[in-house]
Amino acid sequence: MTIGEAVLSAFMQALFEKVIAAAFGELKLPRDVAEELEKLSSSLSTIQAHVEDAEERQLKDKAARSWLGKLKDVAYEMDDLLDDYTTEALRSKLEGQSKYTHLNKVRTCLCCFWLNTCLSNHKILQEIRKVEKKLDRLVKERQIIGPNMIITTDRKEIKERPETSSIVDDSSVFGREEDKEIIVKMLLGQKNSNSNHASLSVLPIVGMGGLGKTTLAQLVYNDTRIRNHFQLRVWLCVSQNFDQMKLTRETIESVASEFESVVSGVSSVTTNMNLLQEDLSNKLKGKKFLLVLDDVWNEDPEKWDTYRRSLVTGGKGSRIVVTTRNKNVGKLMGGMDPYYLNQLSDSDCWYLFRSYAFVGGNSSARPNLEIIGMEIVKKLKGLPLAAKAIGSLLCSQDTEDDWKNVLRSEIWELPSDKNNVLPALRLSYNHLPAILKRCFAFCSVFHKDYVFEKDSLVQIWMALGFIQPEQRRRIEEIGSSYFDELLSRSFFKHHKGGYVMHDAMHDLAQSVSIHECLRLNDLPNSSSSASSVRHLSFSCDNRRQTSFEAFLEFKRTRTLLLLSGYKSMTRSIPSDLFLKLRYLHVLDLNRRDITELPDSIGRLKMLRYLNLSGTGIRRLPSTIARTELITGIARIGNLTSLQQLEEFVVRTGKGYRISELKAMKGIRGHVCIRNIESVASADDACEAYLTLGELPQLKYLYIWGFPAIIKISQEFSGSIGGRGFPSLKELVFEDLANLKMWASIQDGEFLPSLTELAVIDCPQVTEFPSLPLTLKKFKISETGFSILPEVCIQSSQFSSSLACLQIHQCPNLTSLQDGLLSQQLLALEQLTITHCSDLIHLPVEGFRSLTSLGSSHL
Repeated sequence: MTIGEAVLSAFMQALFEKVIAAAFGELKLPRDVAEELEKLSSSLSTIQAHVEDAEERQLKDKAARSWLGKLKDVAYEMDDLLDDYTTEALRSKLEGQSKYTHLNKVRTCLCCFWLNTCLSNHKILQEIRKVEKKLDRLVKERQIIGPNMIITTDRKEIKERPETSSIVDDSSVFGREEDKEIIVKMLLGQKNSNSNHASLSVLPIVGMGGLGKTTLAQLVYNDTRIRNHFQLRVWLCVSQNFDQMKLTRETIESVASEFESVVSGVSSVTTNMNLLQEDLSNKLKGKKFLLVLDDVWNEDPEKWDTYRRSLVTGGKGSRIVVTTRNKNVGKLMGGMDPYYLNQLSDSDCWYLFRSYAFVGGNSSARPNLEIIGMEIVKKLKGLPLAAKAIGSLLCSQDTEDDWKNVLRSEIWELPSDKNNVLPALRLSYNHLPAILKRCFAFCSVFHKDYVFEKDSLVQIWMALGFIQPEQRRRIEEIGSSYFDELLSRSFFKHHKGGYVMHDAMHDLAQSVSIHECLRLNDLPNSSSSASSVRHLSFSCDNRRQTSFEAFLEFKRTRTLLLLSGYKSMTRSIPSDLFLKLRYLHVLDLNRRDITELPDSIGRLKMLRYLNLSGTGIRRLPSTIARTELITGIARIGNLTSLQQLEEFVVRTGKGYRISELKAMKGIRGHVCIRNIESVASADDACEAYLTLGELPQLKYLYIWGFPAIIKISQEFSGSIGGRGFPSLKELVFEDLANLKMWASIQDGEFLPSLTELAVIDCPQVTEFPSLPLTLKKFKISETGFSILPEVCIQSSQFSSSLACLQIHQCPNLTSLQDGLLSQQLLALEQLTITHCSDLIHLPVEGFRSLTSLGSSHL
């Protein structure tokens, strides 16, 4: 059984920065507290070097693992203490800025009283000193056990996998024939795709560990058509260390062995890179070769470029195949689009499993085991390495009980000496930066097959402090890049508009976070690890019950997620739940039966992410706000840092007007504005237009079901020179029954980022301004246009980006000889015109000017 790891280096760095910020930041803490925090930062800096060393050793060294566990507890203790203290200090500062002098004095006095009695300077100093003593003890302990660790443990924990060769037994390969055919045809084709070097194309095969990339490359390498097509074939196993000199030398040796008559021009032991490269370049000159670089991890472009220089002399049509787990590696090396390898089908996975689990691959003699085996294969989710490993494990086990035990187990629970699945995947994990290890490990708190929403996961990472700030970048952008990096390294994959994690990857995440993340299913009576759990989730069947009592013992948890079981019968939340779980940072209550929250939720001072969207709650407790959620929060405009607003309902009352959005410059993504007809006057309407146009991060805007709109004036596009909506990408007008025109813009830049525009069910509209050059997709349906709008082409140096035009059911449209289709639309690829019954005049020159047109439907 794999023992959970401590991923502490990133956490310790974040804690160090938090301590520095508290000591020297804007809160202006008392001098003695700041001085003590400064001492603590010095202790943290000293211990950081020990952390990185111990993390490398922890898999094999129990002492290192134990030491890291103790340090993690102390680090969390300090982090909680800092959060608690700085939250109160910040609250005191904010309340001190009240514009009401009398109230200011009262609140300041109350705050001072609270701090003096509950978290007095003396108490915080005592707590910090306790942490310092614990850290000092851990440093001394590390210095004592350190030498023993050095003796008993190899310094390098990241082990390279065994060397591969080009030899393959194709009789033991299942389900890869189609993949092989596609790759072979790509290699035999004449096109060099995006390669910057006419004679050399690179084809990356990308997929997670254990998927069979090497096996596929072996099949391709040994195909008769490949043998006949290339004068020279070379196979090199690269693995983690991309040593240019070693690779160059091995390539020379492979070429020399392929052409035995060729005598090496330099000594094989020379360390002169220039001599080696000249020798290889001469040997390859004019020869069409296939080079397979198996298991590449290198992300340093200079290393690749150094090695590549001696390869470009090869003959026209030479190819390089690269197998890698990281699509960024393929991008770096350039060339063809990556070939993403998929999992095996259940039937092919069964054939592979059967060949290892049963003697001679014959399962018919053991029908009882065959049934269990098929169920095991379903759990493997098409991962060939797992099919081989589990099949081999079961080959020597003959009883139904043995097979059922494996069926009930997770991969990470199987005997490590007979399970090479996790070690293979662990290589990917070991290559992650420390900050990404933390983000990945956290994902084990979600159940298998959970469909992740990228933005929501990033927000949770933000709330938990996993994202390291960078200058001039928004924290959401940094978090998004973290996710993209994990996606590129095959830790996630696309699935139905979201993302999922392969079960084996989930097992890996669980194996490295076993003491920190816990999934409760059907609520066990007790948990022995409650004190160490920091992230907790609960899932159940809709027919079962959700009860909160079992959560009470997890007093240190920072995350509580109610996942599957939205319709399950849910008991009321105990009044003291949030008094017990006072360290919560993330709370997601996805249960329809939850209709109210206890007042104790207002005591969650560290709560940074609260999701109530799956509940029946209509009113928040007075400890949070005195208003109904169903109609929005009054004076929401005071939330000037708010960045996500799903829906805003306009009302005539003060605090609910559309002008509330004006100060919320951070709103990003999309926003749905309902009941906009409540805008009372022309002045308010003008202000509404200006308000929307001045949201700098707004990307998607949908306006529909608003019969009061007759004209969209110039103000809609912004207040200064038509420079509104700087980030807007998609704009939809739908079901505006009385809209007649959108006034033209006289000057300025009009919707500078717009790529998609749709006008749907606006039967009276006849006039639109000129469309921006950035527009790529334009859809009009059930409109009153008699002449199509034009694209604003001010100079021959600029052309329209429009690639897709859809026109449907526009009864007044009689001619295309004026307007959009009379212009030079050189990028237009798709044109659809349907149910325009009175359309009789096509463009004067027909559609000859649409040089990029690929499909049309008229």
